[in-house]
Amino acid sequence: MNRIKGEAYFGKSTKKLLHIIPKGAIIILEHEDIDIVAAEEMVRKGVKAVINTKISVTGKIPRSGVDHLLHFGIPVFDLDQPKMKLGNLLDITVIEDKLFQRKGQDWVLVGDLVPYTLDFFQKKISEGRLNYPELYKHFVANSFNFAEKEMELFLKFINQLPILPEIKGKNVFIIARGASLEEDIRMARPLLKNPDCVVLAVDGASVLLSEYNIKPEYIIGDMDSIPEDVTKYQCRFISHSYLNGTSPGQERLKKLSIESEAIPFPGLSEDLAIMLAYVSQAQHIYTIGCRTSVVELVEKGRKGMGSTLLTRMYVGDKVSDIKQIHRLVSLSKIPFFYDQSMNYDDGVSNK
Repeated sequence: MNRIKGEAYFGKSTKKLLHIIPKGAIIILEHEDIDIVAAEEMVRKGVKAVINTKISVTGKIPRSGVDHLLHFGIPVFDLDQPKMKLGNLLDITVIEDKLFQRKGQDWVLVGDLVPYTLDFFQKKISEGRLNYPELYKHFVANSFNFAEKEMELFLKFINQLPILPEIKGKNVFIIARGASLEEDIRMARPLLKNPDCVVLAVDGASVLLSEYNIKPEYIIGDMDSIPEDVTKYQCRFISHSYLNGTSPGQERLKKLSIESEAIPFPGLSEDLAIMLAYVSQAQHIYTIGCRTSVVELVEKGRKGMGSTLLTRMYVGDKVSDIKQIHRLVSLSKIPFFYDQSMNYDDGVSNK
């Protein structure tokens, strides 16, 4: 009989929940289509099991973070119509396909569970591949529609962006919390620590950078993905605000006694970071972990990518996307940073 027992932490926001749970916790989510970035963080936190009150793999998109969780032996369940309201912290037991919660001396049935097996997962991903052309069609139509409607607004707010003096003439790295970011940071660490380069972190990417002793000059975003001990990041903060000037990120930082500059911009925080580097006359802009594809943005809850299209077309060849760089290095089987003093015997003349 399969049994999982322990303390379970419940949260409506997966990002916030993963900041507060201890290692080895069971987590209960409200997260339709668990994405790869969230799954990677669950593995990093050593999550014991994942129970989802939404559908973990809907079959709407052709990839999922559930595969990553199953690969690391973390069981995943969908909770079908819970019979009671869930609290923040629960003493629970999973027995086969049933979830029970301790109430005093008794165990009360919370609801039925749908476990994810590899076969079930593959079936749902196959559905996602079949549905992808339709998803793509609607997403592209929305993207062009949003881009057309936002263009004048986009140009207006570019003219209002401040100049960041540290950036002029420098190579700028914009790091966002995309898939496999930790592997990319590990690979690019010597570049990111180069004093001639400037690092801009988008929200939660600052956490991983800190673990590798990389200090960003700026943290940019709505500040919902950075931990409570944000004061350890000795850098400047730019809170991405709504176009009407309200800034939940600035308010959150203010409660932590941290000053930040609120900047409104019609797009993702990644788009704002790229445009700030551009107007500040960066020599070149390199992005790691930034979202540019339909699937990546759908996972983030976007119905289109108008602002990202406008940003990338405006900046043009001033920006290079080098996410997943660790895959190329693994494929090449040679050191990332080529040292001319070493003899690699690769048949290529260095003359």
